[in-house]
Amino acid sequence: MNQNKKFILITAGDPAGISTEITIKALENCISNKNIHCIVITDPNLVEHCKTIIKSDIEINQIKDLINFSDYKINKFNIIPIALTNPVKFGKPDVQNCSFTKSSILVSVESYLNSIASAIVTNPINKHLMHMSGFQFEGHTDFLASLSKRNKIPVMMFVVGGLKTLPLTIHIPFKEVPKQITKKLIINKIKIATENLAVYFNIKKPRISVTGLNPHAGENGDLGYEEINVIKPAIDELKTLEGIDLDGPISPDSAFSSTIRNKYDLIVCMYHDQALIPIKTLDFFNGVNVTLGLDFIRTSPDHGTGFEIAGKNLASPKSLTSAINLAYEMSINKNNGL
Repeated sequence: MNQNKKFILITAGDPAGISTEITIKALENCISNKNIHCIVITDPNLVEHCKTIIKSDIEINQIKDLINFSDYKINKFNIIPIALTNPVKFGKPDVQNCSFTKSSILVSVESYLNSIASAIVTNPINKHLMHMSGFQFEGHTDFLASLSKRNKIPVMMFVVGGLKTLPLTIHIPFKEVPKQITKKLIINKIKIATENLAVYFNIKKPRISVTGLNPHAGENGDLGYEEINVIKPAIDELKTLEGIDLDGPISPDSAFSSTIRNKYDLIVCMYHDQALIPIKTLDFFNGVNVTLGLDFIRTSPDHGTGFEIAGKNLASPKSLTSAINLAYEMSINKNNGL
């Protein structure tokens, strides 16, 4: 078997959003690497409905063998079929279809763990809607972690071009960030990131910088003590006990200048926007969300459900395409490292 040939599983995302549209566009026009073979867990009727709107003639092929994918057909829209609860109106999310969204994620993980698939790419979900349906998780990341066999903290990382950022805290109010930033959190997440950069990105000895929480990284305590009491001790311990190449805490307002960011393989940030603003500023359409620390490779486009443009043939598949390509590269690096 061609060792470079990889099967990538793609989840449906929220069916009322842009996920089906961008998936069709990505598979039809944007995936140029012939070794990338995508299989989507979704409802075939949803795909047919979307094909009509965006005037696509891509052929649908339903997969019957979920272990070896023997029914796979190259250059087609390959589907592991699951059924919607209610008919979809694009741009009109329906809480009753959250079970479909969740089922797509569950089937993707089950298929990954029991087949020759190499990675999972997740399409966007709407967390508020999922919570209304009884979904007990904050979002994709911790739900996927609950399905992983590893007893580790899931670590979110963002990738675009040569920049990788890691937010220590994610979807919490800003006033809660200082409470959540602990020495243990910093150490655990940087250790997991270091291990995963070696396995999936072939970066054996990464150079990592860590930002401060406060302006000017606290300015020796004049603007805050988190850098002195928490961040710097964590950095020192990682350098001394783990031998990790770390700098910081670096002032957040200069950490992403071209001169500084190009010196590092990863920049660890204190909170969500600190990590996301530089990613989206550098390349808004091609950012990729990666979850480290799981039993499986997981990437995702770095955007939301796009309800406001769903069903209008306006959505760009660039971020999804980047997520698929990165999932492939990570799976190749993982194999080469074995």
